[in-house]
Amino acid sequence: MTAVACLKIFVADELQAADPERIANLTAKVAGAYFETTWLWPRRYGQVAPHSFVLADPRATALDARELQGLARDLQHKLFGDVGDGEITLLMFEGNQADIMRFSGMTAKELSAILSGEDDGLLAGRVCRITTDEVTSIVPKGGPVTGQPSMEQLAQEAPTPEPARVVYRGVYHTGRETFIGNVAVWRETPTANYGFEPVRADGDQPEYDIPTLEGGLEAVRGLSVGIMFFPISFSSIVKMSTRAELLPWLEALPRAKRGQLAAAVYETPRAPSFWALSQLKTYLEPFFGRIDLRVTDPAFQIDDLPPGLADSVTLVLPKTTEAARLKAITRFMKEAPVYQRRRVRQGISDVTTKRELNSCIEYAAPFLTGPAVTDLLEKPARGVACPVLDLPLHDWSQQQADFGTE
Repeated sequence: MTAVACLKIFVADELQAADPERIANLTAKVAGAYFETTWLWPRRYGQVAPHSFVLADPRATALDARELQGLARDLQHKLFGDVGDGEITLLMFEGNQADIMRFSGMTAKELSAILSGEDDGLLAGRVCRITTDEVTSIVPKGGPVTGQPSMEQLAQEAPTPEPARVVYRGVYHTGRETFIGNVAVWRETPTANYGFEPVRADGDQPEYDIPTLEGGLEAVRGLSVGIMFFPISFSSIVKMSTRAELLPWLEALPRAKRGQLAAAVYETPRAPSFWALSQLKTYLEPFFGRIDLRVTDPAFQIDDLPPGLADSVTLVLPKTTEAARLKAITRFMKEAPVYQRRRVRQGISDVTTKRELNSCIEYAAPFLTGPAVTDLLEKPARGVACPVLDLPLHDWSQQQADFGTE
């Protein structure tokens, strides 16, 4: 059995009132850093709403609330300093999946009622209150706060490294507010410094193209709806030797699914030659129903793109400051009339922050993906409807039958 819980972070009212978006982003950053370095595989976590996280541990039948005091201390130090006024309070609810998701969406007033002992009994489970000084059970009052097994017992187990594998990022259609497909992503095994963020290749390293094709085959065979994008390096396609290496894995893709498969050709130059694009089209067309050119330059020469050689162009946001990334979104989307005239769709990838997401929505960018849109999913998103305000999507947002497990 997998233990699953929702953790809510309470922040002082005066901080929330001053700048709620900044405080929400700050608590998400601190909590994310804490979980990345302490909530180790096979545990899993994800943010489901501002100040709300879902936690899962397949080794346990109950989570240990005492362990989360470390997060309370980190948040206290970051927001108030060592001697500042104010107190961070965490609430951990453990119950069934439906109640966990209901708890994650509760208002501050409803949560305050639980804290004061005025629970209406709608949630079946246990609620623990966690501060820097103490951990108490408020539902049931005086109940256990330790886990099964306890945090001391789990600490004696050697952490199991995450295996290298294919995971997925959903592709979001802003007009329909629906996930219309997925990008297959290779997630690398952590290094010897296990406990720090493992290297993740979101389709920008040629050595992972073949493992991604191989690892995504099972998901493709079970693909009932939506499009699956496979990242393939532009340089790999234009070189004869690497084309030969890729070919057996492309031939393994089910021909019957061709209409649902897309090649996401990354590292595409700003102005690729007609010869290179023609070669790319000839090589990929037997295996993929769509070709998406992934570019890092927002000034991609769309006017020079010959008709019929690509279905879409996706801007991969540069790895730089948020301000520079926002400028790249603006520059890319200013060309929207040209893309529409040439019947080439626009997409934006690696959307990471809330501001970047809001900018993409403001400019009506048709297709989006990235951490602010979707977490790394263990299973592909399958036509999930999701309002913009509920982004990012997580595994548990899809309410899968195997919630919290592999």
